[in-house]
Amino acid sequence: MTDSSAEENLYRQFLTIFVLLDDGDRRTFKQIDLTTTQYNFLRTLDSAATDSLTVSELADKLLCTRGNVTRLVQRLGKSGLIRTGSDDNDQRLVRISLTPEGQAKLALARQLHEASIQRRLAALTPDQRQQLLDLTETAVQLLQTDLAAQTT
Repeated sequence: MTDSSAEENLYRQFLTIFVLLDDGDRRTFKQIDLTTTQYNFLRTLDSAATDSLTVSELADKLLCTRGNVTRLVQRLGKSGLIRTGSDDNDQRLVRISLTPEGQAKLALARQLHEASIQRRLAALTPDQRQQLLDLTETAVQLLQTDLAAQTT
């Protein structure tokens, strides 16, 4: 058996952190019958510069396929959280927007999520939080640079 490199150990720690955060999020959103994917979908719609997005725009922002977005649109539409309509300039495009019910559900989900994050990370001191933030920002920049280099 060989020793793992420091990079591999760090990668495994990041992976473990992701799994633990995701599990905590799933438990939080389950209280209001929402999945983490649905929460991210609603949050992405809400943070758009316009009041609606197309399927392609959502797929790009969520880093998933248009087919996945279409399935989410169908589920969330049946729940009354989003509505679809045609684009004023191009009738071939479907535009998706939050309904008032979707906005209310998102507001509740954000409150629950914020409380969950506070609870889970409260044991870190302000200095530790800042150090962790600085280091993870650097890691994100390195990973984004690497991905960009791989796609060119």
